[in-house]
Amino acid sequence: MNKKPEMYQNRVVKEFHNNKEIYTSYETNNTSTQDIRNKIYDIINSNTFIYTTKVNIIIGNDIITRKIIGIKGDNLITIDNEYIPLSKIKDIYK
Repeated sequence: MNKKPEMYQNRVVKEFHNNKEIYTSYETNNTSTQDIRNKIYDIINSNTFIYTTKVNIIIGNDIITRKIIGIKGDNLITIDNEYIPLSKIKDIYK
């Protein structure tokens, strides 16, 4: 076989200090908007839903109790004409 030339490799003789610790402070949300939307559809499509249903909604660390009417776009609509964005809701249950 023919001897082929070797690749050029530069020698590393310097010290690297680019390995710094990184801290992220964002909150992880395990439930997606689609999961919340599916839970709302299950509540609305149940046999016990007539026009309003009292549900518990977890937003942040707070639990609020509202009577929901339905869902429009990316908002949950309550009986008091309050719009709650689905992106803020962590969990919802009866």
